[in-house]
Amino acid sequence: MKILLADDHFLVLEGLEVLLSTFDFVKSTQSVINYMEMKEVLKHETFDVLLLDIHFGKHDGRVIITEIKKMMPAIKIIALTSHSDATTVKSSFNAGFDGYLLKIDNREEIEKALKAVSSNEKYFSSKTQQVFFENQVSKNKVALTEREKEILQLIVEEKTTKEIAEQLYLSEKTIETHRGNLMIKLDVKNIAGMVKKAIIQGLVNI
Repeated sequence: MKILLADDHFLVLEGLEVLLSTFDFVKSTQSVINYMEMKEVLKHETFDVLLLDIHFGKHDGRVIITEIKKMMPAIKIIALTSHSDATTVKSSFNAGFDGYLLKIDNREEIEKALKAVSSNEKYFSSKTQQVFFENQVSKNKVALTEREKEILQLIVEEKTTKEIAEQLYLSEKTIETHRGNLMIKLDVKNIAGMVKKAIIQGLVNI
């Protein structure tokens, strides 16, 4: 098994490389520290599994996973994060991750995850399974931060990115990031779908 590690923290990468070297089924590992480096590597090499930090520098793994899958359709992607809240776990699952690991998970958990995804199975670490499946009971309820609710309201009011940025004293890039997170959380593909779902679920005032 060839594994690519993508994280913007050297200590995390070094620790994972040492750990993975102890698995007899792991043929080789390679590490990348940013998204541009990862794309360049994927142009020239193939991997069986990618361990991807959800918050990969300036990039959100839940957003870039689509592009990664286009570059290498057969690769299995496991989310690597320190976030165990239901919203992050569920949005990662919906985004297309094959597995979900916490950075505090032990050797046995990581081994199980790698073997599961290589057998075309989905894998949640034991620390996230309960919070995810409990959340399935109320899966129609979307948990938004106060800032996300504020921006969603303005989007429904047909404000442009520039207008929202000016009103909230934020950069347009920040607004675009929030908008991307909202689309992931609401599980929609465009602004029209976002507005429709926000209204149906009573997330905004109309």
